Amino acid sequence: MGVKSNITTPLRNETFKSLQLNAGIALVNFDLSDYDDAAELKTALTAAITSGEKLLGATRGGGTFTITREIRQVDADGTRYRFVGGEIVDSVDAYLSTTLIEITPAHLKAVLGNVDIEDSQSGLKHVLKLRTAFEDEDYLTNVVWVGDTSKGFVCIDLKNALNTADFTFTYADKNEGTVNVEYHAHQGDVSDYDEVPVQIIFLDEDDSVLLDDGGGTENVTIEPGT
Repeated sequence: MGVKSNITTPLRNETFKSLQLNAGIALVNFDLSDYDDAAELKTALTAAITSGEKLLGATRGGGTFTITREIRQVDADGTRYRFVGGEIVDSVDAYLSTTLIEITPAHLKAVLGNVDIEDSQSGLKHVLKLRTAFEDEDYLTNVVWVGDTSKGFVCIDLKNALNTADFTFTYADKNEGTVNVEYHAHQGDVSDYDEVPVQIIFLDEDDSVLLDDGGGTENVTIEPGT
């Protein structure tokens, strides 16, 4: 008689409602607080894509969102284990990386930051000059990534974003030129140490933020580091 195998798996019917799909899009200076559900945001995204005004640019290969934390445990004589409340967060860095395939003066300004664009009177000549220092206006109000989910959208909002990666313009025969970017979030006020300047927001199709804990759906904004 054979032994019957019992399959243990975390797969549930709800699993297919919790998937992030496709590469999403990145926008600059886009205020997510104006939208409370996926339908409203979809309309705004369609307008942004059509006009191109808020788009960071077309990307290739998707991207990554990373939160790095320097966490240490309080070290005292006699300590033998980790204790609840014993961790201290020394620093947090949140950043979004992707690769752009659009090369225009506006796109390069958003990528480099410390750049001034001088246009000729005819508007046919655009000269980009790189400064040796950053000014406050070089920081983007935010960079927002919006991705599809099975129920609506997931959004990552980086405040006061600045690309700090080395500028690399890669070009090849029979291919398109690409520029790598790595936008880091920055705190706007030195007195604010309680929250990381990043938000992760889920918007579903039913006028609520999606977070199902088994007891229903409630409005929640998830803020890393809090």
